[in-house]
Amino acid sequence: MTQAESALLAQATTSAPPTTTPTTTPTPADTGGSPRDHLLGLSDGGVVDVGPDGPVLGRPRRRLRTRRRSFVPVLTGTARAKAVLLCVAWTLALAWFWDWWLQPDHRVGWVGLVVNSALLLYLAVMPVHFVVAVLRLRRFDPEVDVPALRTAFVVTRAPSEDWDIARATLRAMLAQDFPHPYDVWLCDEDPTPRIRRWCRSHGVRLSCRRGVAAYHRDTWPRRTRCKEGNLAHFYDHWGYRDYDVVAQLDCDHVPRPGYLTEVVRPFADPAVGYVAAPSVCDTNADASWSARGRLHREALFHGPVQLGHSAGLAPVCIGSHYAVRTRALRDVGGLGPELAEDFTTTFLLNSAGWHGAFAIDAEAHGEGPITFSAMVTQEFQWSRSLTVALLGLLPRHLARLPGPLRVRFTLVLVYYPLLAVTTTAGLALPPVAAVTGMAWINVNYFAFLAHFWVMSGVLILLALLLRRRGLLRPPAAPVVSWEGWLFALARWPWVACGVGAALLQRLRPRRIVFKVTPKSRGGLEPLTLRLVAPYLLITVTLASAAVVGELTGPSAGYVFLCMLGATSYAVLTLAVAWLHVAETARAAGVRLRRALGTAALPLLAGTLALLPLALAYALYPAYLANVFGPDLFEHVGVR
Repeated sequence: MTQAESALLAQATTSAPPTTTPTTTPTPADTGGSPRDHLLGLSDGGVVDVGPDGPVLGRPRRRLRTRRRSFVPVLTGTARAKAVLLCVAWTLALAWFWDWWLQPDHRVGWVGLVVNSALLLYLAVMPVHFVVAVLRLRRFDPEVDVPALRTAFVVTRAPSEDWDIARATLRAMLAQDFPHPYDVWLCDEDPTPRIRRWCRSHGVRLSCRRGVAAYHRDTWPRRTRCKEGNLAHFYDHWGYRDYDVVAQLDCDHVPRPGYLTEVVRPFADPAVGYVAAPSVCDTNADASWSARGRLHREALFHGPVQLGHSAGLAPVCIGSHYAVRTRALRDVGGLGPELAEDFTTTFLLNSAGWHGAFAIDAEAHGEGPITFSAMVTQEFQWSRSLTVALLGLLPRHLARLPGPLRVRFTLVLVYYPLLAVTTTAGLALPPVAAVTGMAWINVNYFAFLAHFWVMSGVLILLALLLRRRGLLRPPAAPVVSWEGWLFALARWPWVACGVGAALLQRLRPRRIVFKVTPKSRGGLEPLTLRLVAPYLLITVTLASAAVVGELTGPSAGYVFLCMLGATSYAVLTLAVAWLHVAETARAAGVRLRRALGTAALPLLAGTLALLPLALAYALYPAYLANVFGPDLFEHVGVR
């Protein structure tokens, strides 16, 4: 199965680099340890400077074009017509909403109109990228033969990741239905003698950077305690020299037999520098609502959205698994900086002029966040990392990109900051109006919902059409679910914290240590009060504002919005705590009563937070009658 397997078995058990390394692929040791000199040599002069934010490219952008017949439409005939019709319907619904919203009698003052319109513009226009993707769904032609390229199949492992998980992945990697020879590699941070013996007996080659100072730097490149540094050791010593294409996996993502075929096929087009694949984290979905929430929330992204960005709009690599052309990777000095090296690598390859493809049928299944704490950690780290890229990497390369890609990457990188700002502002407006009596806008709330939900309804129909065509990943993921709702509601405070941490890091640089999220539960693991504190704060603040508004002012619509928001976050707090208890009890094999102590404080705090909310509900009927009198239903609005 592997190239020159007998000659490589002895080398598979050593972590030392080859005794001689060609000058075309210099290692840090060959250049005196200077990152700049190393990347200058590696990229043949393409990288002219190096900083913590990433490389500076000096060579003009390659003028590569994919072949005209490389990509073929995904939807044809009736399915295509239905998709176009729904996209047109969404556009008309968008226009209908704004025509209604901007009516003169809705304006109370310019400040209220502008602020509310800005928030609604973000929410209303955000689906544009989805609609555009649906209109240009393309995939690499499955009839194209898989190219006979020198191929390596690589999996990474950190000491905190269980060997049994990595071994299952390696077995699947060795059993690929692939028409050409390929090598399997394990990039292990700290392989044990047992791991070395297993690799030797199964023909798996081993790369290890342990004890090599050049690959344990505090900052990019070759960063310590980071997947980029681990893989850089492999690429510098073997990857660039011995292979044309490298497909790389996280250790928990087990590839199906046809994975390598699907992920290598697009490299038949010489303009393709990387291939993204759907990240399906569903192997532990039955054990974790957090895993299901992420899975359901991202099912559209890992299918039609990525497909719609193939052939010119840069599908994004996801760190759990993707493939690169080593020639392209050398152009940019290797994998990109930050925890989100998947995104930064995608960005740099496009900056250098390479194209990407999305292999929707390159199927590998891994684990989602096993606990709510793991989910929170992921959201914080990803938002922090992408905001760092927004502030540092994007400005250096934006001018190199064509117009559509400038818009594409800017929108991706501002997503987290905009999510934090708009959600914070949206939650702040109702309590300010309820407490001060200030009217932001004068609209009937139910009329507003009717106009806005028409857009949402069309998008749901479009998603259902794509699901019926088998384009979601996983294909059976629900379009709407309670887990997805909880996930969306719970994530944003931690996204805001990540954005804030990135801004602070920019102002006061310090060393950042990336945390590997756990792949298993640690017994009766507690849910700390800190993890639900943001939701408690929102619940109490909104409920208290509602009570104050009921006692002092006539802003009935905003009081209602405060109560609605407080109810949502009260439900979220108690749901997170109770689901933690239930999942912990099931995982540990104990009764619910015994596991109750793992979330006792969050449950108690969540229950106490219901008190001001209950008071607000108790006062509301009399408050409405006092404000509106007998014409209650005629006048209910947000004012």
